[in-house]
Amino acid sequence: MSDAAQAHPDPRQLLEAFEAFTAASEHLQARYEALQAQLGQLQGELQTVIEAVPFAIWVLAEDGSLRFTNRPQGLEGRFLQDPAPWEIGSPGGQRRFQTPEGRELIFEEERRSAPHGGTIVTLRDVTEAVLRAQQATREDRLAAMGRMAAELAHEIRNPLGSLSLFSGMLVEDLAEQPGPLELARKMQEGVKRLNRVVGNTLAFSRDLQPKAGTVSLRHLWEEALRHATLAETVPWENLIPEQAAWRGDPDLLRQVAQNLLQNATRAMEDTEAPRMSLNAVEEQMDGQPCWHFTLSDNGCGIPAEALAKIFDPFFSTFGGGTGLGLAVCHRIIVAHGGLLFVESQVGRGTTVHLRLPAAAADPAPATGL
Repeated sequence: MSDAAQAHPDPRQLLEAFEAFTAASEHLQARYEALQAQLGQLQGELQTVIEAVPFAIWVLAEDGSLRFTNRPQGLEGRFLQDPAPWEIGSPGGQRRFQTPEGRELIFEEERRSAPHGGTIVTLRDVTEAVLRAQQATREDRLAAMGRMAAELAHEIRNPLGSLSLFSGMLVEDLAEQPGPLELARKMQEGVKRLNRVVGNTLAFSRDLQPKAGTVSLRHLWEEALRHATLAETVPWENLIPEQAAWRGDPDLLRQVAQNLLQNATRAMEDTEAPRMSLNAVEEQMDGQPCWHFTLSDNGCGIPAEALAKIFDPFFSTFGGGTGLGLAVCHRIIVAHGGLLFVESQVGRGTTVHLRLPAAAADPAPATGL
């Protein structure tokens, strides 16, 4: 090729090269725009997933400043000790958290290094898992204690029956002697109280097999309140929705209601303005619908050192109690596959939480007392 041909390339070749370049540029631009759209869609989907996950995420820079969070509105409530997870010095592990309503939750905080520096903090609610584990441990201990108590109760029952018979005969024989008669009656009352303890012990230790039924929460607790004659002595507010219903044994759940109301009443004996509130909200438990019932009072409350023992048999914060009421309630709720726990503060009152599987609508729920 001559020097002149190299200096003046063929215009057709230039046009073809330009058209090829333009086509390649348009193709790359289309690919770029498609990838941008795909990236935007993936970012949107990722953001939706991150916002929907049942735990909170914070991505912190090396200086502790916030890069990203799926909880920009923060958490309603406060951590009971140490800094918040997104603050410097947060210890990680299980953290106790209090909601604005005063309920205490348990969170599990995990901290790990981010790929390009900084820290990724995750926080998930493990309240139910922790309470389940505590309840399972407690149930194992109560079952062992129940077997031992049943053996003792059977051994005591026969001689106690004889004492009951003889004390009754003694009261009849001393009818004309006021002094000895008073002593005999005190002995008879003591025997009756021992009989009640033995009966409660056997009730606590027996195997529970709940009957299937539908229990309207609102009607159950209203009847229990009237049966306990609380309507005249303690102001109470029933906020339970009409549709709230548990799946369970009406007779056993009635026993739970009566025991809990009796405890609440005794806790408010010295309260100047006693009041009681009942409520229920629909939730999920183990992936299934349940009704979370709360019974709150403004009584004397339970000391922190006693709170861990209240479900133990024969432990009572009230003088003269048998200490079996809450132990029996615990066994009944566990037999129904439910969850029972108590929150309390001395001088401020107590809230009992019951979570049991929800029942389908039933036109005639069994609730009568």
